[in-house]
Amino acid sequence: MKISYFFDEVQDFRELGRCKHGLSDILGLILVGSLADCNDFSEIVDYGLDNIKALRQKLGFQFLNGIPSEDTLERVMRYINPKELEACYQACYKALSLNGKHVCIDGKELRGTIRSGKKKAEIQMVNLWVDDFGLSFGQEQVAKKSNEITAIPKLLEGVDCKGSIITIDAIACQKEIIEKIVSKKADYVIALKGNQKTLCEQVKAEFDRYGTHANSTTSINKEHGRGEHRKVAVIDDLRFIDDLNQWEGVESVIKLDSIRYLPNKKEEQSAVFYLSSIKHLTPELAAKYIRNHWRIENRLHRQATLWQLDFTFKEDDSKVRKDLAPANLHIVRKWSINILKKDSSNISMKRKRKKAARKIDYLIQILTAD
Repeated sequence: MKISYFFDEVQDFRELGRCKHGLSDILGLILVGSLADCNDFSEIVDYGLDNIKALRQKLGFQFLNGIPSEDTLERVMRYINPKELEACYQACYKALSLNGKHVCIDGKELRGTIRSGKKKAEIQMVNLWVDDFGLSFGQEQVAKKSNEITAIPKLLEGVDCKGSIITIDAIACQKEIIEKIVSKKADYVIALKGNQKTLCEQVKAEFDRYGTHANSTTSINKEHGRGEHRKVAVIDDLRFIDDLNQWEGVESVIKLDSIRYLPNKKEEQSAVFYLSSIKHLTPELAAKYIRNHWRIENRLHRQATLWQLDFTFKEDDSKVRKDLAPANLHIVRKWSINILKKDSSNISMKRKRKKAARKIDYLIQILTAD
């Protein structure tokens, strides 16, 4: 196979005729190094030097002037366009459709970019996750002195999410974001909190007016010495919620009442409201999307991709902070995780990376797997 085929979408920003190393060689080496248990540019260079012959013979690398230096690898990652690199990544999964899939939009701080004396990371990413596939289909870096509100519409712009059901936390309860989702021909279930105070109060008043007559479903969950009683109610007659006239596509409002029973015999009560564009939404279906959104977030942060980025790929330890390099490396790491998932053997991601470092035939196997 030729690794260069992976990077056809990336434009070379460098001056023609003054480059010692091919762009596909550089990007391919970074991806292969990431798969092969390398967590920084120096380790990637070492891996390339140790395996240059096999990389040329079996993966189609040219390396006309040997292995690129650490500085060269970092410089390229600082200046290539993340959207073009993301397009290469998505091209590997172009046969997968998001139609009818539950899509979760969530943010992640790259904690390695928190400078001394600061609390907030310099680099924050917003990702679009599809739990059915265990894949991220897009990402957008949050601009400095901004937040996820401005990044989410840009993220949606670059993703074909027609027919999907998008769930997002209350920070995304903005008219512009909902309009963008509707324009992409997708549906949404979005939390509604104090950031839209008047609308939230009107929705709450309508549920108070309905009382026990609202269409609802209840569930009880017990695990780890804790219990939770959840009631999800749906109202689709929206005539008396005046502010909804300004919000595009809303077909129903949802209320989740939950009571958590803790081991110390204390109770925690909460009520959360949601807006949804799904027509004929039942309480059971609303409960499913709300529950799955929380489950996806927990899996992302504690067990699955985001956890692997931090624990296995040491993303939070990375000191790469300049220009576009953090965003581009974030894409490479996610890409690496999804390639490694193609091996269905019952071993950890960490062991798979070490195996890829030891055996180039295994590396080729996972790179070429469907």
